[in-house]
Amino acid sequence: MFRKNMKILVALGFTERPKAVLEKAITIARQFEAEVYVMHVITEMPKLNFYYDAYKLWEDFRDSAVKETLELMNSYVAKVAGDYENIEMIIDVGEPSVKINAKAEELDVDVVIMGHHVRKGISHVIHQNNCEKVVRFAKKPILSFFVEEKGKPDN
Repeated sequence: MFRKNMKILVALGFTERPKAVLEKAITIARQFEAEVYVMHVITEMPKLNFYYDAYKLWEDFRDSAVKETLELMNSYVAKVAGDYENIEMIIDVGEPSVKINAKAEELDVDVVIMGHHVRKGISHVIHQNNCEKVVRFAKKPILSFFVEEKGKPDN
């Protein structure tokens, strides 16, 4: 699976300690001289007729959310990657697992790297686990790192 000049898609979720995930991904990228695509997907608000006004507000907010997310991603990459320059940022809006798998296919990456945290009980039911969904429908290999949800946040 790992070879020189490979392509890596790093699916970055901000609840999965992004700095820790990026550090591991960049370590692998350096070793294999890989092209790195760092992707974050902003979950789309459902478009329901009786929530038209709320959806209109979401559309207005979405553009600023994309811009702020790109700035945040650039900040994490600048802290972690140092002089490693073969990195491209991707921001998309939609269902995260669908968008990640589609982008992996489109870019024909060799591996998708993601952080994964484990929730139990009702918390597992309430909060969606994007890593599980990506793995379930992936056509590309997935490398998942366990990251603790609680504890010292990334800075």
